[in-house]
Amino acid sequence: MSTHKKHKVINITFYIFVFLMLFYIVVNSFFPEQSVNLMGFKSYVVVSDSMEPDIMINDLVIVTKVKEENLEIGDAISFYTYLPTNQRDEFNDIIYLKSVVTHYLADIVVTDDDTIYKTHRAGVPIDSYDDWNDIHGDSTDITYNDIIGGVRFVIPNVGVVLRVFTNPIMVLLIVVNIGIIVFVVKVTKKALSKDDKS
Repeated sequence: MSTHKKHKVINITFYIFVFLMLFYIVVNSFFPEQSVNLMGFKSYVVVSDSMEPDIMINDLVIVTKVKEENLEIGDAISFYTYLPTNQRDEFNDIIYLKSVVTHYLADIVVTDDDTIYKTHRAGVPIDSYDDWNDIHGDSTDITYNDIIGGVRFVIPNVGVVLRVFTNPIMVLLIVVNIGIIVFVVKVTKKALSKDDKS
């Protein structure tokens, strides 16, 4: 393969990589609840110690969509629930914020109305079920509609770096810097090719 073709392949690979990274960032920034369906997977940085020592704070979990019939007790799953914050509303009630939690699937309870999924944190007996709340702080159950997917693998300590991508200003700066680098490389290549011809 000639040097020209090698450079072309490297350039195409670089642009594909940049495009995929930008697509992933845009999807996660603007359509976070649809990213598993659009991309086939989603990553989350662990921010609490509820799964230690199995999954540590700042570990990155990669979650993929899982069919309801494939869910098994003992699986690590990520799901939506509402967690209390330190803020209060005008009635002095605690404000609950929709959040992503990764815990173990402890039990599957089939009722007449729906299938309920009981979860538990790491290091507790399997029948020590978690208690979850809805947006009003009332007790609620996890259903399949709340489940994002199953944890496929964990990458330790990557979260410290990846948190940069959750900050829109940092994302904008990264995109601008990539654009500047591409521009400088192209201008430099053009200048060098002119020097070679002269």
